Amino acid sequence: MNCYNFELNISAYIEGELKQAVRAEFVRHKEECKNCGSKLADISSMIKQMPHLSQLTTSDNFMSNLRERIQEIDNRGPSLWERISQFTFFGFEPVPAMGFALAMFMVIGASYLLINQDQLPDVDLKSLSTQSTPSPAKPFTPSVTTPDPALPAMADSDSAGNHENVNPPNMPIKLVGGK
Repeated sequence: MNCYNFELNISAYIEGELKQAVRAEFVRHKEECKNCGSKLADISSMIKQMPHLSQLTTSDNFMSNLRERIQEIDNRGPSLWERISQFTFFGFEPVPAMGFALAMFMVIGASYLLINQDQLPDVDLKSLSTQSTPSPAKPFTPSVTTPDPALPAMADSDSAGNHENVNPPNMPIKLVGGK
């Protein structure tokens, strides 16, 4: 038996309610452990002295004052923290929710400070290109399609009041691009 179990069984030992096997372990521990033996001796002496103690007298309204005080404490209601902790925020308890919100605020703030639009790093787009690197003799030139002046542009067919037939049916449509 250990000291914890000894303390749990003191009351049953004094009242004679321990089973024989447990009682033997209890007595063995009492004799081996000085702290537990002295604890049992102190409790036993207090129990023996209790009938000889003088009776305590209280005022006539002691019980009513005690009941009123207990009722005040019961009716006081929850504290501010207890009221806050009753709520959940999106399934989170208040403290973790506040911690999560603070962490998100810090991440957003750090992101803003790190990616300031005035100080964006310069990126060399040619080195990031997926196209083959041009030879020094023949530089890379992108293909550009020049519109044919004979074809109408999108702006010609708007609703600016000019309702002329810009693309007559007998005029062939020329496709741009390819070979």
